[in-house]
Amino acid sequence: MDMTEDTHDTSEIKAKLESGSDHARKAWEATSEAAKNLGSTLKKEANEAFTRGKEHMEKAVKSFGEAASETCCTLRGQAQEKVQEYRTKAESALEEAASRAKNMQNKTEDYIRTNPLKAVGLALGAGFLLAAILRRR
Repeated sequence: MDMTEDTHDTSEIKAKLESGSDHARKAWEATSEAAKNLGSTLKKEANEAFTRGKEHMEKAVKSFGEAASETCCTLRGQAQEKVQEYRTKAESALEEAASRAKNMQNKTEDYIRTNPLKAVGLALGAGFLLAAILRRR
């Protein structure tokens, strides 16, 4: 083998090594660019998905709020109806009690007019009884 051949082989090897290195560097750059693009794409898609999720969450909150508001209005209406029902019942009971008291008062007055001596005797007896009870305390 001759020295020129050795130099030529070495030069060829160097050239191939340089070419391989250059291709490896370009492959690395392309891979890096692809990773950046993939990262950007993933980031963009993740942001879009997050935005869609946020919009859906806002709509869900709004729907729940509206449902709660409607339920509150329904319950308020039912409560007002019950209050009115019990108010009417209480007014009726009060009117009935007042009517009974007035009826009893009329009967008592009639009894006193027809039996004045008995009424005075009962009043005196009740007064003495009440006085005796209150003195013992």
